[in-house]
Amino acid sequence: MRTATPVIREKTEGDTAACLDLLTRVHARDGYPLHLAPGDLPGFFRSAHERAAWVAEQDGVIVGHVALHCPPEDPTLTVAAEATGLPSARLALLARLFVAPELRRTGLGRALVRHATAQAPAWGRRAVLDVGQTLPSAIALYESEGWSRAGELHLHLDDFDPPINLDLWVYMSPAAA
Repeated sequence: MRTATPVIREKTEGDTAACLDLLTRVHARDGYPLHLAPGDLPGFFRSAHERAAWVAEQDGVIVGHVALHCPPEDPTLTVAAEATGLPSARLALLARLFVAPELRRTGLGRALVRHATAQAPAWGRRAVLDVGQTLPSAIALYESEGWSRAGELHLHLDDFDPPINLDLWVYMSPAAA
């Protein structure tokens, strides 16, 4: 039996449980997000700075997610602003990108990145993101889509026991045509 091609649509409140289930599977397989324990995933998924989010749905099942966040302050936005000369208020953070492990390398992650990136200019913003320096597949995806490395970011998270150091690359989306 053939399965339908995933459809990207706006995330609704009713998608939260399915998204968290998917994020839990992704975290168990890949450790994404890099700095959290499984019990911390619900707090990571909910963000007061989310401006818009989309899910990929296939045969009634959530198989991917991406969001754009517009926080007033963020270290990733600071690095991107310094690299581009754009103020942080003209940037949007591509965030919470994850795809069902069984659909990796099918183009779904690429489609989600393109979908979210295309929305930022409508708000007068340019998309930026950060990615763990130890995630070569994600880095390859962004670079193959024309994203350029704006700099690096080293975060020391004291709230964890023991404290965690995150080494990240900051990327800028391709400039709008």
